[in-house]
Amino acid sequence: MSEAYWIKKIEGKPNFKLGQNFLIDTNISRKITKLVQGQLADPIIEIGPGTGSLTNELLKDNYRLRVLEIDKNLAAITEERFSEIPNIEVITQDAMEYDYSKLTGPWWILVSNLPYYIGTRLLVKLITEVPVIHRYVVMVQKEVAERITAQPNTKEYGALSVVCSLFTTPKLQFDVSKNCFSPVPKVTSSVVTLQRERLIDEEERLEAFNLSKIAFQQKRKKIKSALKEYFSVEELEKLGINPDDRPQKLTPEQYLLLAKSLK
Repeated sequence: MSEAYWIKKIEGKPNFKLGQNFLIDTNISRKITKLVQGQLADPIIEIGPGTGSLTNELLKDNYRLRVLEIDKNLAAITEERFSEIPNIEVITQDAMEYDYSKLTGPWWILVSNLPYYIGTRLLVKLITEVPVIHRYVVMVQKEVAERITAQPNTKEYGALSVVCSLFTTPKLQFDVSKNCFSPVPKVTSSVVTLQRERLIDEEERLEAFNLSKIAFQQKRKKIKSALKEYFSVEELEKLGINPDDRPQKLTPEQYLLLAKSLK
């Protein structure tokens, strides 16, 4: 069955509040699947499968899928489409509320066309709270992808860039045309991979992220002013950080250095 066939089975119009722009280009789905780089029967959690274009390609590679879909109608379509395939579990639940401690066993891989309305919040939640996920292959708005992968002292660089760099190795893979979706969205999308390694200082990295959030809320100020409640000018200088630098000039490693000095 074509992707158009499954989209026609949707009752009512797509819910734009839930970011329902469905991927219909199977070439893009296959291209995304190649980035998973998993082994046979590796467990994958997919969030927001839509009508199952990406799900279909993942199942072709014999991965074990756990699928989270908040929309009951779409969850039913997914269950119908893959009813004869044993290695998929469909769960109708909000991804922000799911209990990720249920991801037991070996390392997990996240694959998702992340819903625009929760994409950034959900990604940060998973990166900081769910260490069992060791690889992320996600599609997001292009501007979000640029923020995820941004380097210090650029316009796109911010707290999201810091947390992604501190916990993972992010890489911008490719852009996806609006025409690959139905209905056609207003923005271009991009696919990003994030590879996470085992960390021994997660608490300090989380504190570094928190410091960066505070600093970037006052990004026009110098770091000595933005973080004055935490560090004196002398303490910053002792750490090799210029007190007159703006928050966007500090690297993720420098934010981590600040966090570790608080212990």
